[in-house]
Amino acid sequence: MDEKQSASSIEETSAIQVTYPEEGIALITLVSEPLGVLRHAVKRALMRVIKEMEDNSAIRCILLTGTGKAFSVGSDIHNFSPDAGWLLENDYWESTLNQTIEDARFPIIAVCNGYAFGGGAVLSLACDFRIAADTAKFGFPEVKIGAFASGSGTQRLPRLVGRGRAMELLLTGRTIDAEEALRIGLVEFIFPVENLLDEAIIIARTIASYSCESTSSTKRCINVGLRNGMEAGLTLESDLRVKTGGSADAVEGRNAFIEKRPPNFNQD
Repeated sequence: MDEKQSASSIEETSAIQVTYPEEGIALITLVSEPLGVLRHAVKRALMRVIKEMEDNSAIRCILLTGTGKAFSVGSDIHNFSPDAGWLLENDYWESTLNQTIEDARFPIIAVCNGYAFGGGAVLSLACDFRIAADTAKFGFPEVKIGAFASGSGTQRLPRLVGRGRAMELLLTGRTIDAEEALRIGLVEFIFPVENLLDEAIIIARTIASYSCESTSSTKRCINVGLRNGMEAGLTLESDLRVKTGGSADAVEGRNAFIEKRPPNFNQD
């Protein structure tokens, strides 16, 4: 391993922290300085960890958050290069990371503890839904430096907030607070910053208590329908209904309902 590769590996290792606050829940924290900046090594580290968790059946829900004042402010402007190769590599890692999050078998929730700007805001869009601190702020300021919200921002934002509002936010680059983000549908919940993580864990706990087969099927059907149209979504529903309905979890769920007891899902 040469010096450049060694430095990159060290940065990947120190870019994120993974903890397990409760059974079935993984908490991934962006600790890259400053302000959760998304260097290539950070994106690679996130992708690696998520793919490793895909093979861990004990993981049923992921919380993704930042530290201090920021969730993530996106790519490091100081590392910017007009070189086409750099631009393509940056967009590749960002787009691939966001698609990895969307395609993951388990729900991934963005816990936006602070600033979510640029690529950091787009990263939150790739998650299945967003929980924000009351002090959080969101923005897509790329237009201010002669760029735009690539890496899927121009595609994901309109699907959440509508074409007109997305156009306005992407073309002005203005910053919005958590209350406006909630009002326009950019986030689903707001909590006081001091209670944010506790509230996020409560939501994740509920999801983690259900059948992996059910939550995974739900996520896949929604995403395929939005991406490829209702007909494709309905076709996938039909395919997965048989698989999910015949699973051990489905049998356990029905038996638990009949016997009036809590179900014990995710049985092997």
